[in-house]
Amino acid sequence: MAGDRMRVTKEPEIRRAELIEAARQLFDKNGIKNTQVSQIVEKVGVAKGLFYYYFKSKDEIVNEVVDLVMSELKEASLKILADTQLTFYQKTSEFVALYMHMIDQFSGDEEENLDSMLEIISHNPIAQDANELLQAQLERLIRQGVREGHLTIEYPEETVRVLIFGLLAQSRKRLLSMEQVITIVEQTMHLPTGSLKDEMVWQKEHRALNGPQ
Repeated sequence: MAGDRMRVTKEPEIRRAELIEAARQLFDKNGIKNTQVSQIVEKVGVAKGLFYYYFKSKDEIVNEVVDLVMSELKEASLKILADTQLTFYQKTSEFVALYMHMIDQFSGDEEENLDSMLEIISHNPIAQDANELLQAQLERLIRQGVREGHLTIEYPEETVRVLIFGLLAQSRKRLLSMEQVITIVEQTMHLPTGSLKDEMVWQKEHRALNGPQ
C-alpha cells in the first residue's frame, strides 16, 4: 500500500548482527537491566517475532554482546602489550581506558546496572577467558615496569588481583569516575601522583589533533 513503510528483507546474518549491535548500543546507554527486547526491535525496525527467530531470550543476546565486547577487549589488550612503541606509562593508561570502556559498555548511567553486568560476565566462558588473559597481561606489564625501574613491586601477580578485584568490588557499590580509577591504580602501583592522568590527557589531545591511529 502506498505510504506504508516497505518491509526490507536482509540476509539472516546481517539482520542478526544488526540486532546485536542495537542491543549493544542500548546496553551502553541504559544498562542491561533497563533495556527491553521491545526497545531493541524498535531500534532496528523489525517485529518482535523476528527477534525470537534469532534469539531464544534477552539473556541470549546479552551473552552475544558480552562475547563481542570481551573478544574486542582481549584483542585490544594483546595489541597494547605487543606495541613496542608504547612506554610503560602509555600501556598502563591504555589498560585503564580499556577497563573504563568495559564498565561503560554495560552499566549505562545507573549504578545498579553494574551488578547485573558483573553477574553475567562471571558466568560467561569468553568473558572469563578474557579476564584471565587480562590478568596475565597486567602481570607482564608490572614486570616490565619493575625491569625498567618504574616500579618496586615484589608480588606482581597478587598486585594485579588486588587491583582488578578491588576495583570491581568498589564499582559494585558505587561507579567510579576515570579520575578515581587512575588515582587508585597510581596508588596501588606506587606510581608518581598524576603520572597516568598526564599521560591520558596527552594521548587524548594527540588523537584529537592527528585522528585515530
